[in-house]
Amino acid sequence: MKRLKVSSLLMTILMLMVTPSFVAADASSNGESNQAFDNKIVKRVDVDNIYQHISYLSEEIGSRAAGTEGELQTVDYLVEQFESYGYEQVDVQEFTFTSWGGEEITSYNVEAVKEPKKNHDTGQQIIVGSHHDSVAWGPGANDDASGTGALLELARVFANTPTDTTIKFVAFGAEENGLWGSRKYAEAITEEEAEKTVAMFQLDMVGSADAGDLVMFTADGKQNTVTDLGAAAGSRVSEDAVPYSELGRSDHVPFHNLGIPAALFIHTPLEPWYHSEDDIIDYISKEKLKDVGNIVGAAVHQIARKDTPALERSNVAPVPVNYEYEEPEL
Repeated sequence: MKRLKVSSLLMTILMLMVTPSFVAADASSNGESNQAFDNKIVKRVDVDNIYQHISYLSEEIGSRAAGTEGELQTVDYLVEQFESYGYEQVDVQEFTFTSWGGEEITSYNVEAVKEPKKNHDTGQQIIVGSHHDSVAWGPGANDDASGTGALLELARVFANTPTDTTIKFVAFGAEENGLWGSRKYAEAITEEEAEKTVAMFQLDMVGSADAGDLVMFTADGKQNTVTDLGAAAGSRVSEDAVPYSELGRSDHVPFHNLGIPAALFIHTPLEPWYHSEDDIIDYISKEKLKDVGNIVGAAVHQIARKDTPALERSNVAPVPVNYEYEEPEL
């Protein structure tokens, strides 16, 4: 029997007040929002850009397993794209790990940092992540060229968006080998930096036409800031608030272990092509890519936009959004 947990929390998700009453949290039929602040993001998310990134990563490069020439080509591509958007702080983090077979492998994380506007810095930061590697035997169009393509497009959109919060866009390596990239990245985060990190959004497998509906997974199965933001954004820019559930197995876990609110955005149940040579671009849905880009983009913007100086002390009205727990079905 499906177990449901219905939340009626008055969330810290903040929506624009146009009258003394709360604003309804509903989306227009064309995937845009009735709120102007959302449309500053969703109208600029170009799904064709995401699709082109997926095409390059999965078709031009192909397999991007950690420690291979395909990964090196991917890292070069990520750096080139981030720099083309105007990011001046693009860092490549090299790390080594021991494979399950005992081999020492070198892999890489790639990070682009969006600095807040001068004199509008809350001291908070957000991490938006994906993993750029694939399994060795497949092109990984959905897993996870789709998440990486969405990451790059959100980085492009936010590059020239005024924000009061630092946003770090990070493509992790060696996820398929045991979350090594995100684990190494999290190990390098200081206690002070962890305290100021208010949200971590992980994009993993967000485009398959043959997968199920979008779900937000947390490592402990509990709601947090990210699921609240994602559910509220879904109610504004998509058809429904997005449910949440419990699952590890992706790069949100090391951040949860640091006490950072984190959630994985993924469609479930998974597609039949999962971890196979048939994970190709032919099975990618532009509609799903756009939907996830809109939701995560709107959720990130809700924290980072400069007229909401923090998750608290805002001059806009909070709106309650109810969203249900969904049993994992993979």
